[in-house]
Amino acid sequence: MLLLLGSFAGYSQEVSLSGKVQDGSHQAVPFADAVLLQAKDSVSYKQTQTDESGEFRFRGITKGEYLLQMKMMGFEEYYKPISIQKDTDLGILSLKEISNNLDGVTVTSKKPIVKRLTDRLEFAVENSSLSSNNAWEILSKTPSVTTSATGAISIRGSQSILVTINDKKVYLSGEELKQFLESTSGEEVKSIEVITNPPAKYEAQGSAVLNIKLKKNLSLGYKGSVNSAYVQSIYPKGVVSTNQFYKGEKLSLAGRYSFGSGVYVNEGTDVAHYLKDDGSIDSRWESIMRRKSKSLQQHSYRLQASYEIDSLNTISAGGTGLMTPKQVGDFTVPTFIYDGNGALDSLYITQNNRRTPLKNNAYNVSFDHLFSEKEKVAVTADYTKYWRQERQDITSAFSLPEESPYRITRFISDNVQDIQLFSAQTDYSNEKNGVLEAGLKFGNVKAQSNLDYKDEVDGDFVNNPNRTSLFLYDESIMAAYTSYSKEFGKWSLKAGLRGEYTSLKGNSVTTSEINEQHYFKLFPTFYGLYKPSEGHEIGISYGKRITRPQYSRLNPFRSYYNSYSYFTGDPKLLPTISHNLNLLYTLKNKYNFDLFYRLEKDPSMEISYQDYETNMLVYHFTNIKKDFAFGLEFNTNLTLYDFWESGIQAGLSYVEDSFQGRDGNLYKNGKPTYNTSISNRFVLSKKKELTAELNFQYNSSSVQGTFVFSETSNLSASIRKKIWKSNGEVYAILSDIYRGEKEKVVTDYANQYNYFKSYGDTQSIRIGFRYNFGNQNLVNKKKEGQTEEQGRL
Repeated sequence: MLLLLGSFAGYSQEVSLSGKVQDGSHQAVPFADAVLLQAKDSVSYKQTQTDESGEFRFRGITKGEYLLQMKMMGFEEYYKPISIQKDTDLGILSLKEISNNLDGVTVTSKKPIVKRLTDRLEFAVENSSLSSNNAWEILSKTPSVTTSATGAISIRGSQSILVTINDKKVYLSGEELKQFLESTSGEEVKSIEVITNPPAKYEAQGSAVLNIKLKKNLSLGYKGSVNSAYVQSIYPKGVVSTNQFYKGEKLSLAGRYSFGSGVYVNEGTDVAHYLKDDGSIDSRWESIMRRKSKSLQQHSYRLQASYEIDSLNTISAGGTGLMTPKQVGDFTVPTFIYDGNGALDSLYITQNNRRTPLKNNAYNVSFDHLFSEKEKVAVTADYTKYWRQERQDITSAFSLPEESPYRITRFISDNVQDIQLFSAQTDYSNEKNGVLEAGLKFGNVKAQSNLDYKDEVDGDFVNNPNRTSLFLYDESIMAAYTSYSKEFGKWSLKAGLRGEYTSLKGNSVTTSEINEQHYFKLFPTFYGLYKPSEGHEIGISYGKRITRPQYSRLNPFRSYYNSYSYFTGDPKLLPTISHNLNLLYTLKNKYNFDLFYRLEKDPSMEISYQDYETNMLVYHFTNIKKDFAFGLEFNTNLTLYDFWESGIQAGLSYVEDSFQGRDGNLYKNGKPTYNTSISNRFVLSKKKELTAELNFQYNSSSVQGTFVFSETSNLSASIRKKIWKSNGEVYAILSDIYRGEKEKVVTDYANQYNYFKSYGDTQSIRIGFRYNFGNQNLVNKKKEGQTEEQGRL
């Protein structure tokens, strides 16, 4: 009993220390190192960092005398002696910037761009020259992230990625997601978080989360900006946008509108070898593609309003949208058929006239209540309406060499996708003794895809019942989660558990094929961080995740590229279960190492195969057996000279996929991969008004399912100049200077041998202008309340 009383008495002596760090312009200083030293010997007692609002908090402090040390690159070190006898709030602490002189050039150092946090990697771009890029270009330069010209995103070889903006799920993928992010100015982007092991608060979807954090207006008053950019690649493109912000004592408003137009080109060559039984070539089919698409109207918007009812209650509402009513593609694809000796046997030319209008709008409302400074609850509701039409008019003319066509076929197809999503969520957090989080969520999806397919017969279009389809999909998910984190001396621990019950029904009405699934899954997460001494951090994390198929991938309808090539989905797609294990080490808050292992069961992806009976080249979205990867990643930020900062990222891994071939046998496709990126930023003028950047990325050959990807690289450069007392900026960006993004993707197993070469028009020059207006320096007159981030869809 005495031991127990002594134990409780010990806990009663523990108090907390908090504060907020700002620079000389009264702006928050995020990610500064806060070190609490023992006054008697200056030995480090506890360490933490400021959050993105500049706030920090130490918990579990024994009463006594201490010395607080604040450290941040580009600022003088700050010291403050403190006697801590109770929970203490120091208020605002001001750091003084360091100004260095080099040959008459005055340079203020910048904060690191890449920051390793306990459960994620943060790529901060707010004050870098990357803000002159669009959001997609910034994403492509993010460490550990690989993007393609077709809009594919992967992390460490896995495409099971959940993309969110301000922690809200984005229901776009591939080309549509790329288009949306290309219409989002980099000026809006604060940072990109790469969360390879998401905590229980995040929905279990995806093996990793890419969270794009947009800026918030923290200053009282009104300000805005206008932006314009001209892009010249093979064909020209242009975009104009405006951002508007207003923050009053109670009401906050933010809005963005962007309009873009341009011509996009994808160049490629598809080759399929049909083999004899002895392995020799029977025939070779080669299609030369130059897909030219005109996007005449790209409308993108974001609106958000927040009203502070009182100091404890806030209500918010908003919406985002992407509308492309005039998407036009006219493709001419010649296909040459060669015999086994390489002589031209026959050919056909396909003309594909394609129209793909799109409307995607998402709306949200939320209510936040503070029980106290350390306890809060948030309730959110979201609704998304997605509509996309794909109309194709395809004509194929078949002929022998140097002869007129002997046969002409034509068909038209009209595929309409209509998806509605609703979700409601409650999140609770309590920081009185550690951090306790818990929440509930309900989500429902209703999707319909209707394909109308008609062949031309004697000048009339006749419905083809074998290719016409109607697909209905209904999915409901109920979820609950809880997590708890606490600091114990040199240890920081966090554990969580999320449970999700899924009920879904996919109905292919045309074929009377119904797929029903009902399952409950638990998803545990764990994080541990140990700081044995100053300058050393060791961490471990584990998480189990699920990746559910995209709704469009469940539809078995065929989208034809030409008469002998099409894409199809699979109504029987299974969810992917993944396990992620990470071991982390950080040296001197600068050098970050991440040793990782990933195992995925039933990953879904696109594979290609040749149908020898019909000579069809099929791109099929389906499950494969297994995917696993392990490797080591490293990143750091260095100040090489006062005018030169450099960020370095490198990764070495082994990836292996197991899949079932067309012959029923199990095949393995694996190889070691390497990637690296080096970014260099230069300050070229006394007042930091002229800056330049030179970046290089390299990705070695890699694998995915049946595919083997060739190596790619990218060299880019940019320069920007601030004008009009830094309210304006002009810039130029050169991307993919030597067209290193060209790639070749090969499938080679059993009697399957096909490949395609592609180039996504990534070489370009962008010339842009940005002007900021309104009062950019108004400072908030009161302390910002800590409100919970809006719930996930």
